[in-house]
Amino acid sequence: MAKKLLASVMAFALCLFVSATDMVVKEKNGEDQKINVVDTSETFLRFKILSDSTVELTNESSCRGHESITIPEKVRIEGKVYTVTSIGYKAFYGCSSLTSINIPEGLTSIEYGAFSGCKSLTSIKIPEGVTSIGGSAFERCSSLTSINIPEGLTSIGYHAFEYCRSLTSIIIPEGVTSIGGSAFDGCNRLEPKLLIYDKGTKCYGWIGNKEKCTNVVIPEGVTSIGHSAFRECSSLTSIKIPEGVTSIGDWAFYGCDNLEPKLLIYDKGTKCYGWIGNKEKCTDVVIPKGMTSIGAGAFAECSGLTSINIPESVTSIGETAFWGCSNLDIVIDNSEEKVEVGWDAFKNCKSVKWLKD
Repeated sequence: MAKKLLASVMAFALCLFVSATDMVVKEKNGEDQKINVVDTSETFLRFKILSDSTVELTNESSCRGHESITIPEKVRIEGKVYTVTSIGYKAFYGCSSLTSINIPEGLTSIEYGAFSGCKSLTSIKIPEGVTSIGGSAFERCSSLTSINIPEGLTSIGYHAFEYCRSLTSIIIPEGVTSIGGSAFDGCNRLEPKLLIYDKGTKCYGWIGNKEKCTNVVIPEGVTSIGHSAFRECSSLTSIKIPEGVTSIGDWAFYGCDNLEPKLLIYDKGTKCYGWIGNKEKCTDVVIPKGMTSIGAGAFAECSGLTSINIPESVTSIGETAFWGCSNLDIVIDNSEEKVEVGWDAFKNCKSVKWLKD
């Protein structure tokens, strides 16, 4: 009797163990697939419930001392099973000892700063289901040499791979429609080239060694140039911008002091990017009539500029547009309430006068 009771208890315990660690699902081909399920009480990883069926791995997880981590595809929280769909905000931020990580199928997003500062991480494979990589997601992963970008990815955030100094190659899928500014800054071992994406309509800018960015022709069909696209490309001496460009990101040509010094007007004469080239030669500027906007940082630090008239057609002046123009008297042919002015647009200017006030 005692033996039968013991056998029953052991069988029950075995069933309990299996139910706590495995579940079986049907594949499309009809075959069974066993999926490991991890109970959150038995792992150092921590999760936040997103919906009735999904969770996000959070930065409450303690990665200290872990060199290799496997993120489970499914977790059990208080008896209910959830799918891990996201690696959350700074989930593994600063995990300096982490060298490898296994990311499960079912994941759809890697959020801001998820692996930022993981300086020992050498490679990572991102599953096919991931559609977005957040800002600074892999920033300063200085040992990262390769990364697999899935075909389904549509967006890469600001500073996503900044200062990944060991990264030698990366293939951007055709479906990517958004790449944030400075996403590849400091990745000097990448093949130096102009990065065009989103079916040839967007120019991210220069990637790889900036010293090799000397002459650039942006192809026809491009309509936008990204934030900080050629920032600090000090060797750039000439650039051709197609007439069809309607958007140039902030600071796109900041530090390109060897470009021909001039006022850059684009989008059929309606937008003023600002001054490009040597700022010391920015002494006399006329903003054409019909202009509707002046970009962020457009004349920042142009200390030799003494006067400028802004036509009534201008309704938007970007942040820090005239910051540091200490000798500048600005005359705006409009009323203050009719013009959208960014923060510190006129900071440290000599004077600003609104004609319609």
